[in-house]
Amino acid sequence: MTVNYTQKVSDCKGFGSFWRLLFRWRGSVYKLIWPDSLVYCFLYFVCSMVYRFGLDEQQRRTFEQLSLYCDYFRNLIPISFVLGFYVSVVVQRWWEQYLCIPWPDYFALLCTSHIRGVDGPPKLLRSTLLRYVNLTMAMLFSRISG
Repeated sequence: MTVNYTQKVSDCKGFGSFWRLLFRWRGSVYKLIWPDSLVYCFLYFVCSMVYRFGLDEQQRRTFEQLSLYCDYFRNLIPISFVLGFYVSVVVQRWWEQYLCIPWPDYFALLCTSHIRGVDGPPKLLRSTLLRYVNLTMAMLFSRISG
């Protein structure tokens, strides 16, 4: 979703204006991640409360050993490798989609080669066809992005 903040940014004055822009709700990243963050914080506090108030000394030692065991195996698969692989796949998919976009250049070359003439009706026909193709592309892209 595209949200236009140009008017808000241009007349932003005073103390705290950056934070007002950062925490705008429409189109915000916080709008997307708040449920996950809330569940994460809830589970963290539940685990913390169980560890502090629900376990005896032996169970706490067992929990600490389990956390050290998990920390040891956490480094076996490097996160940077997995993240690099993921980014590579995402960029490859994006590039394939970019290459599938039907740009109007090929159609313009076809019109130029098949509709001969320098002035008059052939030139008017070529320019009209290319205007329609550009209008179609603009309508298509606005439909896709909205």
